[in-house]
Amino acid sequence: MPQKIVNIIQSSYDGLHCKIVHGGQLTKSFEVNTGVRHGCLLSPFLFLLVIDWIMKTSTSEGKHGLQWISRMQLDDLNFADDLDFADDLAFLSQTQPQIQEKTNSVATASAAVGLNIHKGKSKVLRYNTACTNPITIDGEDLEDVKTFTYLGSIIDEHSGSDADVKARIGKARAAY
Repeated sequence: MPQKIVNIIQSSYDGLHCKIVHGGQLTKSFEVNTGVRHGCLLSPFLFLLVIDWIMKTSTSEGKHGLQWISRMQLDDLNFADDLDFADDLAFLSQTQPQIQEKTNSVATASAAVGLNIHKGKSKVLRYNTACTNPITIDGEDLEDVKTFTYLGSIIDEHSGSDADVKARIGKARAAY
C-alpha cells in the first residue's frame, strides 16, 4: 500500500479527541488512544483487513484443516482451515498439535498488531477424538465444551444439528 495512503489514514486517527454528554453538559475533551472511531465507515473495513492479514499469515493455508469434497468436483479434495465472520473465528484441525500450533500462530500475529484473543470467550470443541490434551493461549488452558454457539447456530461434539433444531423450536414456541 502506498505510504501516502497510510499517512492519510493514520492522520485521520491521530490526535482524535472526544467529549461526552453527561447530565446535559459536555465534559472536557480527552484524547482517544485505542478502539475504533464509531460512525467511521473506514474503521470496520480496516479491522477486517487486519483480521484477514492475521489469518492469512498465521494459518496453514489448507494443509491442516478439515477435508471435504464438493458434489460438483468429486475428484478435488479441499481443506477448510478456519471459519471467519468479522471477529468470530473458528479454527479447524484434525489433530491437537495442529490446532495448538494454529492457535499459537494466530495469537502471535494478533499481538503483533495490538490485538488480543479473549481467553474467556475462546472454547475448544472436540469431535471424534480421544485426545484430551489442553489447548492453551499464553500458558492458559482454554475451556473444553460439549456444545458451542457459532453465529447463532449450536454446534455439538456429535456434529449433528439436533441441539440447534431443538433450541430453535423452543424459541419459536416461546414466541407464540
